[in-house]
Amino acid sequence: MIWLAIGMQVVSSFLFASGAILQSLGVKSTFDPTGTASSNRLTIAGLLSLFRIPKWLLGLTFVFAGAGIHLVALSFAPVTVVQPVGILAVPWSVLLAARIHKHKLSGKIWRAVAITVTGVVGFTMFSSTFATAVQNVTFAPMFVAFVVVCLVCAVLSYVATKSAPWLKAMMWSSVGATFYGLASGLMKAAMDMILKHDRSFAEPAVLGTIAMMVACYGLGVWMIQQGYASGPAEITVGTMTTVDPFVAVLFGLLVLGEGAGMGVGPALGMAGFGALAVYGVVLLSKDHPDAIEERRVAAEANAPAAAPPIS
Repeated sequence: MIWLAIGMQVVSSFLFASGAILQSLGVKSTFDPTGTASSNRLTIAGLLSLFRIPKWLLGLTFVFAGAGIHLVALSFAPVTVVQPVGILAVPWSVLLAARIHKHKLSGKIWRAVAITVTGVVGFTMFSSTFATAVQNVTFAPMFVAFVVVCLVCAVLSYVATKSAPWLKAMMWSSVGATFYGLASGLMKAAMDMILKHDRSFAEPAVLGTIAMMVACYGLGVWMIQQGYASGPAEITVGTMTTVDPFVAVLFGLLVLGEGAGMGVGPALGMAGFGALAVYGVVLLSKDHPDAIEERRVAAEANAPAAAPPIS
């Protein structure tokens, strides 16, 4: 069953990467193809218009299908086995985007992918090995976490508007992935309150947790589409597969009490691998062919005009 779960997760990662590429193409089709991607900003009207684009809807279907297969795979094997395999979405997205856009993949791109995958796998291994059982968490710390994440995301959104062009897609995607990660943690908390702690679905604490989860998913969708609009899809995929599990794990460790028995060593190990993964995504953003081309065009536009020849 473990090998079946691994095979299912490979399929899931491919579907997620394919869905991301299709959604990115759908989002970009709403903008001027001759414009600069990093200056694109998706409006609410633009977001609603995506539901009329077949390519975007097909991508959404792929993402949902991949998520369903992922959940089934988790029922067959431990999260320590299944979760790291999902990181294959990063190289899948790089390969698919290169095939579609005719990019030449440099050694720097593959090095960035390898660094990102190594960091996320290492982080997941540490968190899954040393995390303890969930405690009977109350609503107050979850609400505090929600407020803190909203404030952090507000700051990151402002930074995204001021970032260098090659960094915008990563920043917008980081905001969306942060909301997604918190939503995953809140979903787990709500399920645990109902299934493990015999709480009623109608209790204010459960309803409040679900309401925060829905808000996080809604805000996450909005920001992820901004990431697709302002840069390559593989940047968004790399950012999501890095930031999303980090936030979810940190929520579990700090708010749900799963880190109660974790020592200093494992915590430092998680921090080190987390920093490595973030560094990999930064490299992927900076060395991507689209980012390099945009910097070249900007340099030519800002270059002083050549002096006229002396007759």
